[in-house]
Amino acid sequence: MQIAPSSYPAIKAIQLAAVEIHEFQIGDYREILRLWKEAGLVIRPGDDLGGVEQKLQKDHDLFLVAREGDEIVGCVMGGWDGRRGWIYHLAVKASRRRRGVAKALMKELEARLAQKGAKKVNAQVYRSNTASLRFFDECGYEANLDLIMIGKSLDS
Repeated sequence: MQIAPSSYPAIKAIQLAAVEIHEFQIGDYREILRLWKEAGLVIRPGDDLGGVEQKLQKDHDLFLVAREGDEIVGCVMGGWDGRRGWIYHLAVKASRRRRGVAKALMKELEARLAQKGAKKVNAQVYRSNTASLRFFDECGYEANLDLIMIGKSLDS
């Protein structure tokens, strides 16, 4: 016997994303920047077009874009420092969240980092971004509350 979903209004069908993962192309920049802003990511000076072009000189294969047809619905920027993998700017369109887009991006990024030799992957997430903290927890990431990120701007 099959029960129609409409019989149970509290149960909602979850449609997993049918996305294709591609490497970022510089022509994607404006759409990605719009996605980052819509997702509430903090845009820093290195996130401008010149900074992204510079990023592509190293690890171009770790900047991934999720597409549904011609539409960009998510992205993630990865980094490899020779020891650890790093995750930056994971973003998914609000209308596509909770459908597997972020998990598909992460799975592909983690596989690429492992292929480079990464034994561990770190992500930088603002404390106030509770949705991302929850997501990374669900993916098996653990917060290290003993660490504090420190930084220094080298701009003159």
